[in-house]
Amino acid sequence: MAMLLFVVSMTALTSCNKEAEQLIVGKWECTTATFTEDGVTQSVPWVIGMVWEFKANGDIISTIPDSLNEGDDETVSATYVILGDILTITSVELDGDIESTSYIIKDLAKSKFVLEERDEDEVFVLEFKKII
Repeated sequence: MAMLLFVVSMTALTSCNKEAEQLIVGKWECTTATFTEDGVTQSVPWVIGMVWEFKANGDIISTIPDSLNEGDDETVSATYVILGDILTITSVELDGDIESTSYIIKDLAKSKFVLEERDEDEVFVLEFKKII
């Protein structure tokens, strides 16, 4: 019986992952970003306008437009994995260090995408709209 429950739960998890992986593919523009610490919430304007492009092969390209970056567009390539409701983005820094960030997927629909990153009493929330 326990093995049957395990197989059923893994099938459900795989199904949810496939749906999330299909929905996330495309270009998403950050429309709202907030940071909350000790109950105080602030807007994070330098992130608004950033575009994340998720590819079906697990690659992601993040672009910060020159209007936000005060120079040329800044583009960073990384990889992503979705497990359940967790999105993990991994990149290699210029010094060769590997950097991974995990977000909780709070909402993922055809046109809206909301992520939350938590660290003890700090919460960072990013909201995106699909642009392609």
